[in-house]
Amino acid sequence: MRIALLKVRRDLWQNKGRTILVVLSIAVGVMAIGMITSSNFLLNRQMTESHLSSNPSHAWLYLNGNVDESTVRSLARTDGVAQMEGFTDIGVEWKASPDGEWRDGRIIMIEDYDDQLFDQFKLLNGIWPNDNSVAIEFNSVAGWNTPDVGGTVYFNVNDRARPMVVGGMLRDPFQFPPPFNTDPAFYVTRDVLQSVTGVTGYDTLRFTTTEYSEDNVNQISDEIDDKLQRQGMGVGFTQVLHPEEHFLQDTINGIGLILSVMAIASLGLSTFLVINIINALVTQQISQIGIMKAVGGVTRQIAMLYLAGVIVYGFLSLLVAIPLGALFGDVMARWMLSLLNVPSSSFEVLPATLTLQLVTGLLTPLLAALYPVLRGVAIAVATALRERGLGGGNYGTGWIDRLIGRIRGLPSLAALALRNTFRRPARVALTMLTLTTAGAIFIMVLSTQHSFNSTIDKIFRGFGFEVMVGFEQQQRVDEIIPLIEARPNVELAEMWIFTSGEAHVPGETGPGSVHEIFPRGVPRDTVLFSPELTSGRYLDPEDGRAMLLNQKLAGRMDVSVGDEIIMQIGDGDESTWTVVGLVFDLAGRDQDTAFVFADELAEVQNQVGRGSVVEVRATEDTLAMQKAVEADLLQYFDELGIGVSFTDTAQENRQQARSQFNIITTILLVMTILMAIVGSIGLSGTLSINVIERRREIGVMRAVGASSTDVGRVFSGEGLMLGLISWAQAVPLALLAGPVFVRAIGTAIDFPAVYAPAFQGIWIWFIIVVVLSLVASWLPARRATQISVNESLAYE
Repeated sequence: MRIALLKVRRDLWQNKGRTILVVLSIAVGVMAIGMITSSNFLLNRQMTESHLSSNPSHAWLYLNGNVDESTVRSLARTDGVAQMEGFTDIGVEWKASPDGEWRDGRIIMIEDYDDQLFDQFKLLNGIWPNDNSVAIEFNSVAGWNTPDVGGTVYFNVNDRARPMVVGGMLRDPFQFPPPFNTDPAFYVTRDVLQSVTGVTGYDTLRFTTTEYSEDNVNQISDEIDDKLQRQGMGVGFTQVLHPEEHFLQDTINGIGLILSVMAIASLGLSTFLVINIINALVTQQISQIGIMKAVGGVTRQIAMLYLAGVIVYGFLSLLVAIPLGALFGDVMARWMLSLLNVPSSSFEVLPATLTLQLVTGLLTPLLAALYPVLRGVAIAVATALRERGLGGGNYGTGWIDRLIGRIRGLPSLAALALRNTFRRPARVALTMLTLTTAGAIFIMVLSTQHSFNSTIDKIFRGFGFEVMVGFEQQQRVDEIIPLIEARPNVELAEMWIFTSGEAHVPGETGPGSVHEIFPRGVPRDTVLFSPELTSGRYLDPEDGRAMLLNQKLAGRMDVSVGDEIIMQIGDGDESTWTVVGLVFDLAGRDQDTAFVFADELAEVQNQVGRGSVVEVRATEDTLAMQKAVEADLLQYFDELGIGVSFTDTAQENRQQARSQFNIITTILLVMTILMAIVGSIGLSGTLSINVIERRREIGVMRAVGASSTDVGRVFSGEGLMLGLISWAQAVPLALLAGPVFVRAIGTAIDFPAVYAPAFQGIWIWFIIVVVLSLVASWLPARRATQISVNESLAYE
């Protein structure tokens, strides 16, 4: 046993470079498993704990009007309602200093901050809102540079700046930092709400049920809607919330699944590297195996000897993988939780993750080494003792060798590097697999980002506007359009109608049959509107009540081109519309928009000749121009006394949408970088093995006059050759698998992106793989240059 331990220690210590490569190869894959497992667990746990601790409501009802406290108490007596609470969220203009510019924000009000019923705010600093101070959501300070606790914020009240002290800072589970939110949130009392906005009632109701189920919640919501309809208002939209699951859990689960697959792939690539290195180790010691067998060693004992060394490799890798996996998993979870406005926990090493890493770190290399070890120790004694070093083999007899042998005209060092690259085809194949996979995934991730951005651009181009202005009251088309088109830097303006309502399929009744819908009225002679169709046709000027329906809403309603739907706007009459096409649009609360002709929609609303939103095309498609036009129109309508409810610019909306999806591709790139590290370690390991195997050849080269630089260039050339071949394989693989990859990512996050390959990613990976190849080959090449003639020719 003592001799066996000495043998294992000698193998580990005598070639420290090989030991480091094996340990790093295993550690990267095991670390990836630990990082993703840890981050997924922390995300799910913290999201669930945060959701439950807020005492979540079962539904939010967004009203088409405002209700008072007595109405809320009356509606709370609806059968099946356990508790109900009113809530107000309304737009406001604010600034941080008296001489600053007005900016958009939100004012939120509940009746009693000390006794909250649902979706509870948590006070982080200061005091709750009162009649002399407001509170601010803590993400607003860093995200929009709002005043901190003790500072003063100014609200626009009848074109005058009203100062309010910021008395407290809180966390609202339904508010998010940029880019997932566009405006800061301020929290006020009812009196302050009335004095700033003139509003006294609630525009949203939140309630819980005595027995939760989605159908039950929808049925109760319909009953409340019926009661409100009799009072001249109704429910514009119902958002059902699961009491035990965070409302973004499905999206996070989809991202977590993708990252888990990539972590497993990273571990798989690490396994191939272990096979490569252990196979080379066993092959190097064939003569030793023969000697051990000749003096009485049995196959099982010799195999256990090598497998014991592999277990030591596994233990050493765990010393690296466990702390780094826990650290990076915690960092990733904290970052993602901050984007979701969910509190994170203190750093911890999770027992389940630790156990998984221990099993993976020990079992994976053991299984990877089993085949090369058993094959090596099964060799006959006579065969093993006939081996002379590691340079022997059948080089020159394979078809690849013969093909390369026909290549003429290369410089001698380049020809030598090319031929040596393929001397061990199996080893080269495993090395290339890691680099090729990493390269293909890198290119596909960049294509995913490009596809998302391209899809977003198509959507915005389809609507054609550059500046959008919404009015508080519907305006006459023939009056407003000439005024706007006469303004500086305005090329074209169109009057649209934006509204909301309910829709259902004819003949369907009961819970879940009614869907929220956001109709958009489009001028018949529109120039701006050319949306991205997924099926059907565009609206025809000869159409009557024809509709382009959002494809996601069509899926929920189970309708397609040619079907009819019934729509109701507010408390108006129902109207029947024919779906002539499906469009891809991200607008609405949950991609639930529909596009019809404005005159048909105005007739349904009894607002013929009027519109609520102006879409403007500026003379230049730049953010500076769009902001200039937006500011000019706001000032102009203020001078005319026409109330504006909101404004938007296409560039800002496009950038915000891009930023949200760029976060996902950033996470994917982190995993791709880990795979690239695995690939570079594998390449360095392969070249290191090649140096060991060709020590005699190095000595012969030196004996006939080759310099250290020449020897180093041969091995650097081999590394570069392997990298370039892997790049050539990764490109077609990425282009073929790219559409499937983008579709899978889009499905996971509920964003059906249209595939658009990122050809720049091909050249970015080319540069990366060249750098990685040269860096990975530097140490082996340097080691080769340090081998003397005597040392190499005396090698056994």
